[in-house]
Amino acid sequence: MKCNTRGKFCVMAMNPETRRELVKAEIPNYFYPFLKTNGNDDKPLEYLRLTSLGVLGSLAKFDDPYGPEVLHFFMESKVVPLCLECMDLGDELSRKVATLIVMKILMQEAGMTYCCASAERFYSIVQVLYRVVEKLSQKPCLLHLKYVIQCYLSISEVLRFVWPCDALRSQVPPQLFDNTFNNILRVSSSALLLFTY
Repeated sequence: MKCNTRGKFCVMAMNPETRRELVKAEIPNYFYPFLKTNGNDDKPLEYLRLTSLGVLGSLAKFDDPYGPEVLHFFMESKVVPLCLECMDLGDELSRKVATLIVMKILMQEAGMTYCCASAERFYSIVQVLYRVVEKLSQKPCLLHLKYVIQCYLSISEVLRFVWPCDALRSQVPPQLFDNTFNNILRVSSSALLLFTY
């Protein structure tokens, strides 16, 4: 499947009606093989990965009438683990788009509950987020960092009711508290309070 074909799928995924039909036909499953990475992929394969993530990102609009249906499909398929793999091993742009998709899932109550339903899921997410922050400390990107912080904020909301706060606090990278990102981000007092309560 060529990248220009993926571009057409991306346009279809932006329309609520065609987005629903893409999910009903399970078309996103055909993009999943391109999300797998070994960390040493060449540029053409990385471009295929990025355009595949673009289609999934366009599908990840959960605020329309078909949003819950799309979210359910994402949770039942391999979107979260594949996006985590891209966040961990992909190139800079793929990491950013994959983080955005995970963030959008975590911002939904059902998605947040799904991602924190077991210790394995919770730790797989926070460990990847930890490594993303480490990479961002070497090459900062404000937008990507905001996505990561929103992921932590969303996870913390469900953990207040499910697990002890220490489960998350011990997994937050020190770079979010020291002066690592002072030049690109002024953390709001509410975000600071979140990690210190």
